Amino acid sequence: MKTNVIFVVDDDPDIQSLVTAFLVHEGYIVRNALSAARALELLAVEEPDLILLDIQMPDMDGITLCNNIRKQYRRPILFVSGTQQQEDKAKSLRSGGDDYISKPFDPEELMLRVKANLRWGNLLDQPASKKQTLEFPGLAIDLERMTVSVNHQPVQLLAKDIQLLITLAKQPNQVFHPEQLYRQVWNNDVNYSKDTVKVHIFNLRRKIEPNPALPRYILTVGRLGYKFNPYGSAIAK
Repeated sequence: MKTNVIFVVDDDPDIQSLVTAFLVHEGYIVRNALSAARALELLAVEEPDLILLDIQMPDMDGITLCNNIRKQYRRPILFVSGTQQQEDKAKSLRSGGDDYISKPFDPEELMLRVKANLRWGNLLDQPASKKQTLEFPGLAIDLERMTVSVNHQPVQLLAKDIQLLITLAKQPNQVFHPEQLYRQVWNNDVNYSKDTVKVHIFNLRRKIEPNPALPRYILTVGRLGYKFNPYGSAIAK
């Protein structure tokens, strides 16, 4: 069985040591970077299964680094940051982060987040066997390869984007409250964040909708939540 490789990017040596100890105890291989520059050097020679990323670093902030990493890396990025600003959390998710946990953190919660993100990231490696595809007008989701195409053109989605889309598309026209989506996609009842779901819906629309301002597939249903429209109509029925 493959051993997952995790990059820990944080300029605090104490946090590095603490997080590394937890991860090694769980059987993961850990690579450490105390700076953004070092993280990019590591990424040039090895693709990890997960990146744990701090926001506040001296040479480049984590949000800018995440934007740079996303040019070549599509696996999960979990922000582990001491900033308490809601705006920073939103920015981290918009930059391509899949999840966010604040310092100080509960070690058990951190490991649960790590395992949840790895579970979905590892699906990207599963070989195709019997083809299973969800097909809608202009949109196809390959459940085996974990790929998405819009008008027969492949679209690069992050692990959380794919998971969110599949959750909605498997139950067309069902309205999901943001809390339901968070529970299913993030596999977490305790740290529900409506803003996290909202940002990921925004990112997903931006990638699959012809006009994100007038979505065809992922529709907002009043104040109730979101639903997937299988007909590709711009107007919710």
